[in-house]
Amino acid sequence: MVEPTLTVTPPSGQLAELWGRTYWRVAVFFAGCVVMGALGGLLWAKTTPLPSYAVRDDLSATMSELNLAGIVGADVSFTVITGSIGLLIGIVGWLMLHKRGWVVTVVPMLAALGASLMAWRFGIVIGTSGFDARLAAASAGDVVQVDLQLRALSALIVGPFAAVTPIMLLSAFWPEPRIEQVESDIVVTH
Repeated sequence: MVEPTLTVTPPSGQLAELWGRTYWRVAVFFAGCVVMGALGGLLWAKTTPLPSYAVRDDLSATMSELNLAGIVGADVSFTVITGSIGLLIGIVGWLMLHKRGWVVTVVPMLAALGASLMAWRFGIVIGTSGFDARLAAASAGDVVQVDLQLRALSALIVGPFAAVTPIMLLSAFWPEPRIEQVESDIVVTH
């Protein structure tokens, strides 16, 4: 009596084979997150309202009370942008890596930290800079904007904290696969 053999056929093609490997998924995911961080830095540099100094007749520079309150605007907008990116990274990380075991807990947090660092450095590079030289060259009546700067470096960890939130929620409430679903995925060939 011959026993039936069970053969599982994987998806065909080189791309499907690469996508099945965990390290390949992690590399693609991390690269996408760094690109997303660069887009966040661009958004941060272009949308952040920056306060400015007004140069007086005696060449002293003053800032209004409203502008003084606006100094934290760069930190607030950075926190909102990287927090949103972190949430997105957490959701996409769960969808891509939830069947890969412990990788789903570590990689999205590191990727969100990489995205936050990229957003910070890229935003600073393309944002307003050279405040000292512009203020030194200003004459009476000029208005000189301050540089784009992240004053609260603790804002860099908002992205990883935001990324871990959907992972914790999805791991708690995501339905477990039923036994019938697992058995229906197996293809038997004789």
